Amino acid sequence: DMADDEVDTVTDQVDDLDLGLTKKKKKQKDTEEDGEAPAPRAVSGSFAAPTELGPNDIYPYAQILQRIYDALSEKNPELMGGKKFTMIPPQVAREGSKKTVFVNFRDVCKRMHRTMEHVMSYFNAELAVACSLDPEGRLTFKGRFTPKQIESVVKKYMLAYVQCQMCKSFDTNLVKDSTTRLTFIECNRCQARKSVSAVEKGFHATNRADRKAAKEG
Repeated sequence: DMADDEVDTVTDQVDDLDLGLTKKKKKQKDTEEDGEAPAPRAVSGSFAAPTELGPNDIYPYAQILQRIYDALSEKNPELMGGKKFTMIPPQVAREGSKKTVFVNFRDVCKRMHRTMEHVMSYFNAELAVACSLDPEGRLTFKGRFTPKQIESVVKKYMLAYVQCQMCKSFDTNLVKDSTTRLTFIECNRCQARKSVSAVEKGFHATNRADRKAAKEG
């Protein structure tokens, strides 16, 4: 009988023990009965979810910006992780006293994804001098030009015929429409398409045929 009394005493003590569970459940139940939804829990290190703000609340700028970046990363991840375009500096050398050679002309054209003939025609128009392309991919000009002058022409060409005007990417193609005969820059990132003007006719050295045609005219 004494053992049974001790067991009853321990059982009563366990029943009276407050572990904090009963009060928490009761508090949550009371809140639900009052018609109040439990407060949302904030997640450390992240922005507040849109459901935590009411229609009349102002969204923080950082949260809006983060949502834009998240959408871009999901829909078009290459826009977020694209590598920065870097151009090869032109290597310029002198050939005698009256000629300038653009030594790595072929490599520069490859980096821009443009044909050497199209870039050469632009140099011809911009510098207003005769230029020629040798089998090794070097461009030779008549006249003396500094590396800074050659680099300036390359930059102007990139702005006019390489860079996308919408997203400013240099990952583009130059395409000629066979129907309209117009030339377009097509962006591989934002898919934009913009027409560009043809390269204006540059310097043309007068030859015997030109002089003969002028006399006949």
